[in-house]
Amino acid sequence: MILESFLVLGVIGIILTFFYRQAVQEFRILQTESLEKAMNLLYERCPIVVLPVSQPPPLWTREAIAQRPTLSQLSIQGHALKDLLDYESVPFSTQIAEHVATQVGLPIWIKQTLLPEFQRSTWWTPILWSTTHVYIGAQGLRQTYGYSTLLLSTEGALQVSLLNESSDAYLPANWSGKRVSKLTKDEAPLLNQIQYVDVIVRPGSALLIPPHWKVCWETLKETKPSLAVWIEFHHPLSHFVKAASLRKFSTFSSTSVKTAKKQ
Repeated sequence: MILESFLVLGVIGIILTFFYRQAVQEFRILQTESLEKAMNLLYERCPIVVLPVSQPPPLWTREAIAQRPTLSQLSIQGHALKDLLDYESVPFSTQIAEHVATQVGLPIWIKQTLLPEFQRSTWWTPILWSTTHVYIGAQGLRQTYGYSTLLLSTEGALQVSLLNESSDAYLPANWSGKRVSKLTKDEAPLLNQIQYVDVIVRPGSALLIPPHWKVCWETLKETKPSLAVWIEFHHPLSHFVKAASLRKFSTFSSTSVKTAKKQ
């Protein structure tokens, strides 16, 4: 019995490794009108726009935050959350972004509504779990590691830039946290060789991103910085790869919140 269990786990591990390591080197964006249909497209390893998509309850919005004094005054490295909402870009560390999402209450909704959709998509996906992060304003480049990553806007529109592995050689060595729109030739001498595609994500739509892509976004023509939710759906292999990568390269500084006022 024990031997059979190890054999099954080994087979699942081989399957996960095979599919996880696959990456697409072309820029092809798929679109569908439901999350259920999107589940059938994940194997193509391309970003998927889902429109329309069920919106989370109004928890991560300025109005909702203002109605919760404890959340509004939540201290984030010396800043009250309500004050950070006016900044163009707030690069939370991964840990802080997940902590704030928990205080907001989003992980509960995600585990009850979105996670089951992914767990039903193939025979092995019941082993998936989710992690939830929230962000304010423009965000710099980050790597996707999860089996799939879902990006939602809860307020404002996002202009999301997607880069696949074909541009890795042209990015600066310290690309993490940098915004493509702000890169200079001093940082990336072959800047013109960096290829990416922009996708607009508004409230009511969502973007599904496979692993091995790099992602950043700007607030699109809004008077206030956008509010976004970043949800990662992990299996053991993707979680291990992310943990190992983050130990080597910190995506954001966990010691300070650097903010840039909106002009």
